[in-house]
Amino acid sequence: PVGTTAVRTIESLYWFGVRLLKKDVNPEAKDLYVRQWDPYRLSHEAGGHEKLPTAVEALTAVLDWSNATSGGGESVIEGHTQLIIVPGYRFALCDYLFTNTHQPRSTLLMLVAALLGGKDRLFALYDHALAGGY
Repeated sequence: PVGTTAVRTIESLYWFGVRLLKKDVNPEAKDLYVRQWDPYRLSHEAGGHEKLPTAVEALTAVLDWSNATSGGGESVIEGHTQLIIVPGYRFALCDYLFTNTHQPRSTLLMLVAALLGGKDRLFALYDHALAGGY
């Protein structure tokens, strides 16, 4: 389980690897990045999420890249992400999430709805929490 601030970072590691495996990034780059809609684009280009590399394949690609670009020194992974997680996003590495859901009109609600499988399940969970006094 991870908190909401870690979800984008962890999921971005997977997408760094997918981009490396798909030759969608310069292999000699000093840092990696994930653009906002890369996961959705890459999934579409692959013919569906099930045709994307496994988590092990993607993370191995990231480690291989890190070792190759380290110049024999300490292996470091640097990058940045603009990843947006909205309903319909297929999580590659995260199975559980610790969060609060009391921030109306926030992207946190989109992230939670994506993990739960849609806004109807989010609202049902939220209603349950309110009814139970959580």
